[in-house]
Amino acid sequence: MSQNFERAKSRLENISTIEPLLGALRTMSMGTWQLALNKIDKMNAYEDNYNHIITEILPYINKKTSKARESKEKDQKITDTIILLIGTERGLCGKFNEALIEQSISWLKEADLPSYQIWAMGSRLIRKLEQMKIDISWRQPMSASDLMTYQKAYLTTQKWVEQYEAYAFNQFFVLFNQSEKSGQYQFSSSKLLPYEFQRNEANQEQKSQRWPPPIIETDPTGIYSTIIQHHIAASFYKMTLKSAAAEHAARFNLMQEAKDNAEEIIEELRRIINSERKRKITQEMQELAAGAGLLHN
Repeated sequence: MSQNFERAKSRLENISTIEPLLGALRTMSMGTWQLALNKIDKMNAYEDNYNHIITEILPYINKKTSKARESKEKDQKITDTIILLIGTERGLCGKFNEALIEQSISWLKEADLPSYQIWAMGSRLIRKLEQMKIDISWRQPMSASDLMTYQKAYLTTQKWVEQYEAYAFNQFFVLFNQSEKSGQYQFSSSKLLPYEFQRNEANQEQKSQRWPPPIIETDPTGIYSTIIQHHIAASFYKMTLKSAAAEHAARFNLMQEAKDNAEEIIEELRRIINSERKRKITQEMQELAAGAGLLHN
């Protein structure tokens, strides 16, 4: 019993030390999770503004310019599709990266692309892909402490747009996990390039009610090009935020579960220790009473 008592005391000390750390990690994950969700809401507002401007500009755009790439593509051999996977830089988020890889492989089988390149963001994801012997054509670590900034997203997508316009690839998809309201996550895929503007019927109705019409004093094509570049950056930025929200939600749930388990173990160990202490006290009292002749066989 003495060995069990000492083992229980040792376990209690160790788990009591770890339990506050689990709580701190849980709180940090919850904070970053909420921060990512708040940024997503703000980006939705920015995208609404971009859509509004594009809707105003489109009637002034020369439709021939939109067919320029199509005519040039006939003389180009473009077969590659870029598949970018957004994973995690840190661990303690369960099967987050494994689930992403598994769903991505299924997505690729259904897409049945003639050829593609796998790109990856996040050191943990990259390590998993390497372990599975999956070729990675481009890799990029992510910040382990901060969310990606819009500026970095814009500069990154600018390089991709330049490659796309130079006919390095013909389309660009982003695969990632996105958070749900329940705190769980689900696989998501989104086409980043070529950019496809979706007309918003609500904006069209609002436009018909506005008067007077907007005055455009500069080249509408230049405005359109600039807004599209920001729209692409905003779309990619939101994808990274959705992935980060899903990651931290998964980490929060795991840390909450681990903290609950730790508290249960601590309570059980305390019961064992208190029970053993009572047994020892009772035994000592019996020995004292026997030594004093108060107990008779």
